[in-house]
Amino acid sequence: MTSKITNLSELESVLCNNVKTDEGVLHFISAFRISRLLGLFDGIKSKGMSVSMILFTLIIFRLRGNSIPQNLNHPINFLPKIDDNTIYRLLNNPWMNWRKFLMGFAKQFVRKVKEKGDQNTGITCFVVDDTDLEKSGKTIEYIGRIFNHVSGKSILGLKMLLLSFWDGKSLISVDFSLHREKGKNGNYGLTKKERRAQFKKKRDVTSPGYKRVEELDVKKNENAIAMIRRAVKSGLIASYVLMDSWFVNDSVIKGIRAIKKGAMHILGMCKIDKRNYSVGKRKMNAHQLITKYERKKGKYSRKYKSRYISLVVDYKGETVRLFFIQYNHSKKWTLILTTDLTLSFVQAIEIYQIRWSIEVLYKECKQYLRLGGSQNTDFDGQIADTTLALITHTVLTLQKRFGSYETMGELFRETQQYLLELTLWERLLRVFYKMILQLFEIIDIDLEEVISTLVQDDEVSRKLRIMLSALNDLQDNDQNLIKNDNELLLAS
Repeated sequence: MTSKITNLSELESVLCNNVKTDEGVLHFISAFRISRLLGLFDGIKSKGMSVSMILFTLIIFRLRGNSIPQNLNHPINFLPKIDDNTIYRLLNNPWMNWRKFLMGFAKQFVRKVKEKGDQNTGITCFVVDDTDLEKSGKTIEYIGRIFNHVSGKSILGLKMLLLSFWDGKSLISVDFSLHREKGKNGNYGLTKKERRAQFKKKRDVTSPGYKRVEELDVKKNENAIAMIRRAVKSGLIASYVLMDSWFVNDSVIKGIRAIKKGAMHILGMCKIDKRNYSVGKRKMNAHQLITKYERKKGKYSRKYKSRYISLVVDYKGETVRLFFIQYNHSKKWTLILTTDLTLSFVQAIEIYQIRWSIEVLYKECKQYLRLGGSQNTDFDGQIADTTLALITHTVLTLQKRFGSYETMGELFRETQQYLLELTLWERLLRVFYKMILQLFEIIDIDLEEVISTLVQDDEVSRKLRIMLSALNDLQDNDQNLIKNDNELLLAS
């Protein structure tokens, strides 16, 4: 199983096609109809600047790979001028329902795929997993020390629990929650002085921000079930819920199986511990089952070069199938549990391997989209920053779905260069762009629909390219004239 991580890391999500931003990223951002997703938040305004325009700007900032102050202070910027206070007021607003916004992007992704006729024919899955968001500022609201299972040490930060959706080809983020750990002493690993120095803020109990704060100390298992319920209610349908051994227990199995009357099956790695399973009238733990059935029911898989034992047992009222697996050259056994009794060993392995896609998602979002990089002391700002990283990844995943395959690194190197290295001629075009924006506002035209028409209508795109080509030729002629004039001056 671990060999699959290497393969996925090498693919490093071949996320996007090799096109310029105006024809690529803007095209796929417009496909998500941001202004429509924000219809519920029309009352949230900042000095006349629309919420959709601010969010569009923040997504472009995210692609550049720099912080908000770095982007705002950059001397070359084709985006509308936005005051940093305007941005932070939006990010820290507890009434912004970032959960619905992220869910809306997931639903729009599915809609767009369906419109393109690229519907799934494979297995659909929810994938549940958590990751560490390491921080450096002890004054961040609700920050504390969390245990890092890789290093075996405590770090300053928050845990992010993520629910993602696999539609057969792509993995997209659906919902998430942030959690803290009380620690052995119940002080979140901080002194009283450090806790008193943290940022504090009062929120209306009916606001979305207050509800996110309440999740901080909720058990991740409980929140995972709640997120799956919301996703199903929103119309996302999956055959399996994939998870690692930390989440697989009787309460999670019962909670997920109760959704849609058992429509979804659980498939996950399970700890080989002292928990009991019933075989007939006898109760045995994993070690006892291996000892009893290794010779009687042991089989060998050539495809995965491993021995395995397949058993149907009762686990606290739920009938499940256990696959005990021993890979070549390994003395240890691993265990996969599923509620789908029809799965063969090979099928179970192949479906479970989809779960590794979420590890790749984490790697990409942290490396390229600054996931967890925000040091905003306001907890609402932390929720906003995490959401922006995840929705930007969803936009790029859609671009990958319908474009040529390039690595994430190549995408960002090209995108950042294109966004930051504007020529004088492009600065003049920026003036025309602002004039057009003002005209659209006066006559009440939806800019996103115009962008969508420009990039989707082949005939309109062809005419636009002819116009731009003519402008480019004019620019080249101007530059040649300037060059000739300079040469004459030097000669004289």
